Amino acid sequence: DPNPMNKTEDIKLFLRGIPNSYSQVFFSDNRVFAIILLLVTFIDLYAGIMGLLSVITTNLAGFLLGFDRRILSKGMFGFNSLLVGLAMGVYFEPGILLILVVVLGAILTLLVSVSMQGVIGKYALPFLSIPFLVSVWIMTLATREFTELGISERGIYTFNDLYMIGGSTLVGLYEWWNALGIAQSVRIYLISLGAILFQYNILSGILLAIGLFYYSRISFTLSLLGFYTAFIFYELIGASISELSYSYIGFNYILTSIAVGGFFIIPSKRSYFWVLILIPLVALVTISMSRIFTVVGLPIYSLPFNIMVLLFLYALKFRTKPSTTLTEVFIQQNSPEKNLYSFHNHMVRFHQSDRLPIML
Repeated sequence: DPNPMNKTEDIKLFLRGIPNSYSQVFFSDNRVFAIILLLVTFIDLYAGIMGLLSVITTNLAGFLLGFDRRILSKGMFGFNSLLVGLAMGVYFEPGILLILVVVLGAILTLLVSVSMQGVIGKYALPFLSIPFLVSVWIMTLATREFTELGISERGIYTFNDLYMIGGSTLVGLYEWWNALGIAQSVRIYLISLGAILFQYNILSGILLAIGLFYYSRISFTLSLLGFYTAFIFYELIGASISELSYSYIGFNYILTSIAVGGFFIIPSKRSYFWVLILIPLVALVTISMSRIFTVVGLPIYSLPFNIMVLLFLYALKFRTKPSTTLTEVFIQQNSPEKNLYSFHNHMVRFHQSDRLPIML
C-alpha cells in the first residue's frame, strides 16, 4: 500500500496484536494483564521465546495474507498460536529445527483459526481454542517421527537451568515458592492456572491469579467457583484429585466457568447456577475423553472446555424467547464487568422491551 498513513496504522495494529494475543487466552484485552501473561510464559525461557515467535509469525502471516486487521490486532488469531508455540517450546529442546517447527505450527494454526471463524462463526459462535487443539495434535503426532528434534529435559533439570540463570539465590527462591505450606487444593488451583500457559509451577499460578483479579473480579471469582465445583465433584465420585493436578486438566474447569459464567453470558445468579451444573459435565467429558485419547497417546488439553462451552452456547440459540436472566452477550467488550454494565444500561433505558421477532 503506497499510502504512508496506512503503513503506520498497520504497524500500530500489528504491534497491538502481540500483547492482545496473550490476554485473549483469558478472553481479555487488558494491557497490564497481557504483560503479566507475557512475563509468566518467560518463566520457562525457551517456551516464552517460542510462544512469542509463534504469535509474531501468525500475526505477520495474517497481515501479509490480507486477513481482517482488526481481528488480528485483537489477538483473535494469535492466541491459539501462542498456545501451540508454548506447547512446542516446553516439550522440545531449543534449536534451529524447533524454530522451523514452531513457525510451521503457527502458520497451520492461523489457517485453522481463519477457517474455524468461517465454519463455527456462521452460527455466531466463538472458535475458542479449537485451532490450538487441531494444530497441537497434528504437530504432536507428526514430531514423533522427527528423530532430529530432541525431547526437552528441562522439567527434570529445572534446578540446573535456574542455577545457570540466577545462581543459588534463584534456586532457593524457587524451592521456597514450591514448598509454601499452601493447602493442597490451592496448590492445584494455582498449578492449573499456570498450566493454561504450560507453566506447571506455583509462581506462575500466583502471578496469573493476581493478573486475573486485576483484570476482572468477576472472572477471578468464577475461576475459583469452577475449580472448586470440580474439586468437590471429584471427591464425590471418588475420582482421584491428584490426577487433577497430575494431568493438569484443572484449567478446563476454570476456563469453562469464566466463559459461561460471565464472558459469553451476562454475569448473573443464573449464569453462576449454570456453571455449577456444567462443571460436573465438563468433568464427565474430561474423564471419558482421557480414556479415548490415552489410546492414541495424546493429551486432551482444552478439549472438554471447548465441547461444553460450544454445546451450551449453541443450545441457547434455540430458546423460543429472549431471556433477561440468562442473556447472551451481543456486543463483546472483553470484560464481564463492562458487559454487565452495558446490559444494565440497556435494560434501564429500554425497559426490557422485548425484541420483535422479525422473520426474514
